[in-house]
Amino acid sequence: MARKFILILFALIITGSTVWFVRNWAGNQKPHTVETAAVEKAPVIQNIKILVAAADLPAGTLVQEQHLKWQAWPEDDDLDEIYIVENKRPLEDFIGTVVRQGVVTGEPVTDARLVKPGQAGFLAAVLNPGKRAVSIPVDMTTGIAGFVFPGDRVDVILTHSLVKESEVEGDGTGSRRASETILTDVRVVAMDQSTNDQVKEASVSRVATLEVTPKGAEIVAVATQLGRLTLSLRALARIEDEAKSKNGEVAFKDERGRGHTWDSEASRLITGGTPRTGIPTTVINVVRAGEAKQKLFD
Repeated sequence: MARKFILILFALIITGSTVWFVRNWAGNQKPHTVETAAVEKAPVIQNIKILVAAADLPAGTLVQEQHLKWQAWPEDDDLDEIYIVENKRPLEDFIGTVVRQGVVTGEPVTDARLVKPGQAGFLAAVLNPGKRAVSIPVDMTTGIAGFVFPGDRVDVILTHSLVKESEVEGDGTGSRRASETILTDVRVVAMDQSTNDQVKEASVSRVATLEVTPKGAEIVAVATQLGRLTLSLRALARIEDEAKSKNGEVAFKDERGRGHTWDSEASRLITGGTPRTGIPTTVINVVRAGEAKQKLFD
């Protein structure tokens, strides 16, 4: 009987000690848990903002103000060396640059991702894949009084003289003039050295740079030796072709492509060639000593 009483008393002591230990341990842990939770809920102070992309910017994008924004960023000792920090560099420094390597929305923008006007590779970054850039001289008339801007679409018209082979040594009475559209719907990438398509203040430029195909570049190269080149501005709006529009997809009517006009079509006083139009029957391109000319043959 005494042995059972001792065992029961011993068990009670162990149980009481265990309860006391657990309560003491729980009491010591509770303040620590509250402190940890308080630390986790405390907001991270982000006083520094860096420049990020406000939208997806594929390579070749001409950067405008709406493409960029300042975004809060955790502080770091090397932040100024890695990213573009607000109040350290103005946003205006990056307007008009071109994206060298694509940037997604919210991704930090760095100098390595952009190329500025005047830097090597700037114009190459503006061009679409597979395209070439060619420049042609323009003036008040051929450049449409300065109302052609980067991003516009134009046709290129060549105006030149043609001489009949049989009268080339004579008094020149066989000379004819004609104009022809040699390129259609090409993009203007720069006027003089400006590629900014947001500046809409008209100014007379001396050089227009166009984005063309490799074949188009060859056409422009020889056309500059044949005669005078003129830009013809195309409308932004296009005429919808209701007959071809199906299933909610809009189709547009084909615009006039490459064509030509003879001097007799512009002036009723000029005659020659066929009785109806005055257009000679045969035109031959002749290259002599590196100089290209077009001559007429009856």
